[in-house]
Amino acid sequence: MGKIYGYIQYDSEADRIVQKAAIDKFVKSKYGIASDGIEYLEENVKPYISWKNRQLGKELLPKLEEGDVLVVSESKRLGSSSPEIDVFLMYATDKGAEVYEAKLDTKISGY
Repeated sequence: MGKIYGYIQYDSEADRIVQKAAIDKFVKSKYGIASDGIEYLEENVKPYISWKNRQLGKELLPKLEEGDVLVVSESKRLGSSSPEIDVFLMYATDKGAEVYEAKLDTKISGY
């Protein structure tokens, strides 16, 4: 397994805290790794901003490698629409990374 990344897209501090707690709980349950073993990218951006124009697309996606894991609290945090989220997941999967939705405790990427 590669690195574990957590992505948080938030509008308020309370929202950020709730998302981080969900990601921490998921990673601890699935991998037995504490919060300090997760590399977080946190963005205070509006949800209608495309992932291509966020640090998610400019910084995190380019550094994902085969075996890496990306955890989000909810899939809607990845993009402004279902088709846009699907494109992000396709790129992540093509790089060999796995993407999980913490609140549903499920993998959302892959073939």
